[in-house]
Amino acid sequence: MIGIHAILWDAAFWALGLFMLAGAVGGLIRPRKPTNVFNKNDIDNTNACRFILILAFVMLASLANLTLRELRLHSDLSHLRAEAVERIEIGNRAVTDRQQIAEIVGALNHAEWYSLRRGDAADGVAFVVKLVSGKRYDYEATRYQHGEGAAIVSRSPSGWENGQVFCRQLPALLAKARVILPPCFTYFGQPQHCAAD
Repeated sequence: MIGIHAILWDAAFWALGLFMLAGAVGGLIRPRKPTNVFNKNDIDNTNACRFILILAFVMLASLANLTLRELRLHSDLSHLRAEAVERIEIGNRAVTDRQQIAEIVGALNHAEWYSLRRGDAADGVAFVVKLVSGKRYDYEATRYQHGEGAAIVSRSPSGWENGQVFCRQLPALLAKARVILPPCFTYFGQPQHCAAD
């Protein structure tokens, strides 16, 4: 999902977590009726509410962590400046032409919110942005399978995903620099789900 649809998808999980939290808190602070030992339908839901409260806190903490990492990726890309970039390496190719770097950085500056789903992406290749200062951003670029565009995925050294963005113009700009992203997803050595050109 791209743009507003991806934001709404993420917002739905936030709404679910907040709904669970409100329901659990409401169940815990609701005034208790005296238990009637003769009425077997009176059930004490305190333990269930405590469990849901803990589950809601874990879910909301995970969502907050994921959202912060997504926002950091968007911030890093939107603040990237072409004059600060020494080179961009995609797979085993490098882009060093200043005009091409400026165009690619311009596309990265306007990346959209994105939620990668199964079957959306082709094989990923390393996408490394090396700055003049010596700092580097290590990403993975993958071609979008349902139209024009590419996803940039940020991963930590341990392999944990730190966010993903969508750049509609990136494949065309890379093609101008004679860099082609893989068009297919490879599954057990066989190309699957190839993008239509």
